[in-house]
Amino acid sequence: MDAPTETDPSPETDENWVQVGHYPTREQAYDHGLVILAMGEACRVEPAERSGEFELHAESPPADRISKELDAYGREIALPVEKPAVLGDWARHPAGGWLCGIWIAALIAVFYWQGEDASLVGRAASSSVGLIERGEWWRPFTGLFLHADVPHLAGNLVIGTVFATLVARSVGALKGWAMILACGTLGNALTSRLTYSESFVSLGASTAVFAALGILSGLGILETLRSRARLPWAKIAAPVLGGVILLGMLGGGHDPRTDVLGHVFGFGSGLMAGMAAGALAGKIPARS
Repeated sequence: MDAPTETDPSPETDENWVQVGHYPTREQAYDHGLVILAMGEACRVEPAERSGEFELHAESPPADRISKELDAYGREIALPVEKPAVLGDWARHPAGGWLCGIWIAALIAVFYWQGEDASLVGRAASSSVGLIERGEWWRPFTGLFLHADVPHLAGNLVIGTVFATLVARSVGALKGWAMILACGTLGNALTSRLTYSESFVSLGASTAVFAALGILSGLGILETLRSRARLPWAKIAAPVLGGVILLGMLGGGHDPRTDVLGHVFGFGSGLMAGMAAGALAGKIPARS
């Protein structure tokens, strides 16, 4: 396709040529001239009377039709363009390091308290009998702050800090930590309900840690649905599949003491919460 031609203004300009556009730069004049060429019509670019500006001329018979096409093209390029997602787009909020610091300090302080008071685990660990039979409602929550030993505590502190920081950056620190602790508590409660009437006792922050992973997975799938609504379901579900893989790698465990049910219910609770938070954050386009 030929480019628009450029001529010098002349008093002898052909009467069959009329101005169809006026632009502040040569590039814009050429860009709009390509629209005319795509219509199969001729055009040319000429310097305007005002220095540095340019006019677009076309033959007079199709000038009205050309003007309509140029107007439509102008409206089209004036529409806001949605920016493609980039790596840093998820980090919409501050990390809220002070809340994470409070959580770390609380876990360490409670662990020290356990060493001073041997009865603390019996009173505060997540317990199916304690919750269901005795109505000790606090146990699913307080159990998140108890740990069996130093490696257990250290592992949850490291992994939990990473996942919780990502959640905080995604939805906000206060909201994120509220979701993590609520979903961790729900995960423990569901485990107690399922394992009752056996006496099942568990402790550790890992249910909340995997709730954070679930929240991230839920947010991921909602973000994918919102921005890439035409992808096949296998790709849309990729964030959840990634979370499930991490759950298996980090939460399955070969130690018979590992609370696998708690990890699964924590992850599932977080997944639902993350999807709900993502849905509330913006309307999801319909698939077509």
